[in-house]
Amino acid sequence: MTRDMVQMLQGNIDSVRGMELLLEQKRDLEASGYQENQIYLMPGMVVLELEDGEVRWMVFNGEFKMEIWKE
Repeated sequence: MTRDMVQMLQGNIDSVRGMELLLEQKRDLEASGYQENQIYLMPGMVVLELEDGEVRWMVFNGEFKMEIWKE
C-alpha cells in the first residue's frame, strides 16, 4: 500500500484528548454504517479497512491526523 494523503486534523493535544478523539472517530464510523469488522482500534490509532485501501486516524506527538492509504 502507498500513502495517498495526510491531513492534520488537530494539533497541540495531550494523550487523554487524543484517546477521546479516537474513540469519537470510531463511534462516528459505526454510526455511519461501517461494520465493526472493518474498524480496528489500536493504541494511538483507528483503522478503517476499505476494498481499495484504508483510512487511518492517528494521535502522535501531540497531533491528531488522518492518512489515506491505497493499494
